[in-house]
Amino acid sequence: MLQRRPHRSASYSAVSMWTLMAADLMAVIWMYTFGPWLDQSSRLTATATLGGHHWIVLAFAATGFLMLAGLALLTEGFTKTTTKLTLATNAARVVSVVALAGLIAFVLVALLARVVFGKLRP
Repeated sequence: MLQRRPHRSASYSAVSMWTLMAADLMAVIWMYTFGPWLDQSSRLTATATLGGHHWIVLAFAATGFLMLAGLALLTEGFTKTTTKLTLATNAARVVSVVALAGLIAFVLVALLARVVFGKLRP
């Protein structure tokens, strides 16, 4: 006897786009709030702002968020698409990943330092 699988309401791609949109919004808030401190605190924290340029990261994250928000409306929540909308979605992904690249690198370096050096406090 054949049984039907339940239909997923959101595909993996749509969920990843919503997650990327939330990450962009988080980056905008962090860069606005802590950007100058991240730029000037140390070379390690400047990694999160792509070498001390928090306004550029903020602009990329805001642009990526706005592009994805507009595309969410046009694609009915990233569920329907055309060739032009797919190209626009891919462009928005690239802008978002560029904005988040510094934050991702900072987190990875911090985790690697924790693994290699262990506790840094006595």
